[in-house]
Amino acid sequence: MKNLYSSELTKSSYDTIIIGSGVGGLTTAVFLAKAGKKVLVLEKHYVPGGFTHTFKRKKFEWDVGVHYVGQVNLKDNLMRKAFDYLSDGKLKWADMGEIYDQTIIEGAIYNFKKGRENQINQMIDYFPKEEKAIRAYYSLVKNIGANYTTFFSERTMPFWLSKTIGYFMRRKFYAYSQKTTAEVLHSLNCSEKLIAVLCAQCGNYGLSPNESSFAIHGMIVEHFIEGGNYPVGGASSIHKKLIEVIEANKGIVAIKADVKNIIIENNKAIGVEMSNGDKLYSKTVVSNAGAHNTFNKLISKCIQKEENTTNLNKIKPSVSHVCIYVGLNASDEELNLPKHNIWLFDNYQIDESQAHHLKTKNSPSPISYISFPSAKDPDWQKKHPGTSTIQVLGSFPYEWMKEWEEGKWQKRGEEYEKKKEEIKNDLLGKLLKTLPQLKDKIEICELSTPLSTKHFSNYSNGEIYGLEHTPARFNLMQLRAKTNYKNLFLTGQDIVCVGVGAAMFSGLITSVAILKRNLLWKVIRYKLVE
Repeated sequence: MKNLYSSELTKSSYDTIIIGSGVGGLTTAVFLAKAGKKVLVLEKHYVPGGFTHTFKRKKFEWDVGVHYVGQVNLKDNLMRKAFDYLSDGKLKWADMGEIYDQTIIEGAIYNFKKGRENQINQMIDYFPKEEKAIRAYYSLVKNIGANYTTFFSERTMPFWLSKTIGYFMRRKFYAYSQKTTAEVLHSLNCSEKLIAVLCAQCGNYGLSPNESSFAIHGMIVEHFIEGGNYPVGGASSIHKKLIEVIEANKGIVAIKADVKNIIIENNKAIGVEMSNGDKLYSKTVVSNAGAHNTFNKLISKCIQKEENTTNLNKIKPSVSHVCIYVGLNASDEELNLPKHNIWLFDNYQIDESQAHHLKTKNSPSPISYISFPSAKDPDWQKKHPGTSTIQVLGSFPYEWMKEWEEGKWQKRGEEYEKKKEEIKNDLLGKLLKTLPQLKDKIEICELSTPLSTKHFSNYSNGEIYGLEHTPARFNLMQLRAKTNYKNLFLTGQDIVCVGVGAAMFSGLITSVAILKRNLLWKVIRYKLVE
């Protein structure tokens, strides 16, 4: 197996060891490798890429975490330039079209159109009596977009500098992050129906309006407002192209490489210990394993710092999910499948419905998300002619699966399989109600649960979005690149926010903190040779 971990790697020392090969870890590795650093990326799973990896069943293939990315369709946008720099221009993107999201609530259809003015005008068409509130809302969203870069740039700073000027870099963002989405929308006098529609993408960050920080809501809306895009060749193209660049710059990515803990001596990270007892040494260590995993698991209890764990552990993991992966024996064109995503809601009472769901064991998710990866990927039919794929997701708290957590993957017993069948049939029913033409075309339908996510991602509660995006999360000063252990750094979505783009920028932030260089200029000045 290519890139399989070997104890031979202990015979070298490294400038940087990176734990985890998600987008944050790989982005950090690319920046450091291009700067001439000797980089080793260690991945526990048997495939690299974190939530950018894909899996196969028979002739079908599905992504597990990348459903669309914003801003990369704009050639002069920083997001696009960054991905071009990281992949040496080899990562290509397919535009999802004029509509990138559609929500269906109580049978009514609402489309999210590409382009700020297009979207504003579309919402005014739906709610003509609420034009003032709609325009005020989109103005606030734009303001968040103008302020979050400064806020997250502050996270490259050492603690002493943050204490002196950091507040001035954070305060404008705090005006949005410390209010919930519901608070802000109610202050604009939005109706209940308008709030439900404007919050239809809340599944992208896993919290209802009453619970979520308005900052995360605004950042997600702003990220996609100029359209959605999908990596040509599928989600795995992202990690494949980044790994090519890492290896071209003499970096190493090793899979089935289970890190037991970070070696810290005299408050200084000097390497990692593997689950088989191997020890690897480096000048710096970067954890892309998530903040909870890093401070609670990868650092030995005898040297853990209460200042790192007390407030962090008050922030819960984001909600876990279930998902069906559907393979069909007809093409997207034959089945008239869209490129845009579909958000299904039981009703307009998002908060009440989600609250009831979370406290009612085994209740079906009131929010479902349908994605069409094969329709989004222009290369799909070349590789898989006459077929198509769909995913349907819903929330499902981890504790409802806890009784089976000690079982082995695919061997958790009859009761677990029975529960899976119930969930699968519920999600499949929602899909067929929305797209009845699929009824006789389904060749395969497989369900993943929070235990599947835990098994493959190593997140304790099967979460996919890291820490909950509440107002309290954005107050945590420790969610930054540099930790209070010398030479130990964090990267990944927990130090920015959820999403592929945010994880990528976390790698930039971490690399700036390590190298103490203005890497942003390298990205901005990068010229893609067509």
